[in-house]
Amino acid sequence: MRMSRSLRIIVFLLAAAAVGYAGLRFGRSIKERSNPPVAEAPPFPFLPGDRFPDVALVDSLGASVRTSDLLANHGAVVLFLDPNCEGCTEMSIRWEHALADLFDRSRVIGISREAHDVNRAYRAANHLTFPIYQDAEDAFLDRFGVTSFPLEVVVGQSGTIRSVSDDSVTPIDVEWIRKAMTD
Repeated sequence: MRMSRSLRIIVFLLAAAAVGYAGLRFGRSIKERSNPPVAEAPPFPFLPGDRFPDVALVDSLGASVRTSDLLANHGAVVLFLDPNCEGCTEMSIRWEHALADLFDRSRVIGISREAHDVNRAYRAANHLTFPIYQDAEDAFLDRFGVTSFPLEVVVGQSGTIRSVSDDSVTPIDVEWIRKAMTD
């Protein structure tokens, strides 16, 4: 049986429309995969020039200590960590390696929301020698909005924030850090 010319044109147009529609859908899915929506990173909770907040923390033995006491008369690098965060572990190990070139171990401190026994186990598992304190009251989270980890804050000896970063891979500029801490 032979199709009439007009029927062949209609079949051709329907087939072309189906192929075109399928191609359009396929093209959109490829585009969406190659250009995923960009999520805005939360702004840093601290800015250079601000004073570092005075907050109560808990040390590895369960004793309370204030950040103002930890930073008194000398600067420090404060690392906000989550033991379950791969970037935090990378940043911690990077700072551990830099400690030999920088200064005494008390000049780098970690702060975590985890209990002190979890922080102690994290330090041991990653061979970290700097202390990690527990933000037992979630003060940094609730009052200052520290929600993204890792976060590195360089604080000068006057208690002024010198830099804030979430970069866990760039090599540490030892000379710049020394200078920043002696502001």
